[in-house]
Parts: sequence; structure tokens; C-alpha cells
Amino acid sequence: MWILLDIGNSSTKVGLFDPTAETGATLPGELISSTRIEHTTDARNHLAEICGSERISRVGGVSVVPSRMQFWSEMVRRQAKLDIEFFDETSSLPFSLDYQTPETMGNDRIAVASAGWHRYGSLGHHGVIVVDAGTAINFEIVTSQGRYPGGIITAGPGLMRDALGSGTAQLPQVQLVPPDGRIGRSTEEAIQSGVMFGMLDKVQGMVRHLQAESDMPLEVVVTGGWGSWISSESGYFFEDNLVLKGVSDLMRLSAN
Repeated sequence: MWILLDIGNSSTKVGLFDPTAETGATLPGELISSTRIEHTTDARNHLAEICGSERISRVGGVSVVPSRMQFWSEMVRRQAKLDIEFFDETSSLPFSLDYQTPETMGNDRIAVASAGWHRYGSLGHHGVIVVDAGTAINFEIVTSQGRYPGGIITAGPGLMRDALGSGTAQLPQVQLVPPDGRIGRSTEEAIQSGVMFGMLDKVQGMVRHLQAESDMPLEVVVTGGWGSWISSESGYFFEDNLVLKGVSDLMRLSAN
């Protein structure tokens, strides 16, 4: 078994992956489970449970929080007796990286683009737009020629809501749920509509522009905490845990 890590801004996702499972997909292997970890004690207990019940042969991960990498490295070394294989722009990738500043690119973006390309792209036929909707909303583009030209980064709904609350004198903090309609019948609903449907329109608008600028078709897949809702409203493909699945793809490439 492999342990997969997605060390993010607000939490860490820990995945358990069986690299030998045959699922009928292009690549062998299956993500058995994924758990979101937010507290240090939870992380220690969860890793101890996995390592106590499974034989772990490799641990791979990506991180957008450099200060947390040492914590996870020490804990994995203690529990699994292994070093974490961290992936970045210098790793073997399934596409050509044409980004002008690859050293500034979040490693989670590299992983999610890898997963999207492996599962939804087709060399010579169509590329892929991967929308990872969480704290930030990232758009990653891989062309049908297997090239990564760049992407888009914008604020997610939580950041938009928090900016309204902290940047104004009277607007309240609200729950991040879509109201029944786009016209808010109260201040709370007005903010919810602006944040939630604003996110949806931003995603759909960006996708339309990206598809119009491409000389080949682009499939669209969404992932992340808001991915399921965006998919239900837009009809785009949804696949959970694409960052973790991208880590497993990068681990296979590094082994080859």
C-alpha cells in the first residue's frame, strides 16, 4: 500500500492507495480511502492506525505549506519508517511544462493537472481543463498536444465572504450555502447569492473563454470541496480527490 498526502492551506488529506488494484482504468491502482486531517493529534493517530494495519511501501505527497512539510516528514518517518517523496516542477511529469515561472507553481496544481490529463485528456484529440475549487479556485489547462501552458488562480467562496466581512462595517459573516434563487431576499441571502452564484458564473465564464481560445476541444472536470456543487449546476464532470490521484500518478512516473 501507498500513503498519499495533499498538504493544503486549511487541512491535509491523507489517502491510502493500492497500486496493484485492477479497476479497468487506463492506469492500475485504486484510492481505497481519503481522510481530511486538521489537528496534530488526529494526524498522529490516523497515521499510527494506517501503519499498524497495512504494510506501507511508499509515501508520496505535495504541499503548498512549506512549514508543514517538516512536521509530516518527521511523523511519517516515525510511523512508517519511510521518507516522503515530495513532487514539484522538477519531477517527471506526464506533460511538457511551458509555465514561465515553474518554480512558483503550487505542487498541488501540478498533481491535479497530472490526474486530469491522465483521466480526461487524449493526446492529439482533446485537452483538459481541471477546475480545483477549494480555498482558491485554480484552473489548470493541458492541451491536446500534452503541453501545460498555464492556468488561472482566483479566490474561492470562503475568501470572498471573509473579504466582504472584514472589509466592510456592517455586512455580516454568512454560511456558505446557495440561496433558493439568485435574488437575495435578505442581506444574508444577497451575500450568499453573490458569493456562491458568483463563483459558479466565474467558473463557467472562464471555461467558455478558455474553450474559445483553444484550437482543440477541452474536456472539463471539477474537483475540490466545491466541485460537486459546481458539477451539479454546470454539468461538468466531477471527480473527487484528484490531487491525491495525481500524487499516485507522479509516484508511478518516478518509479519508471
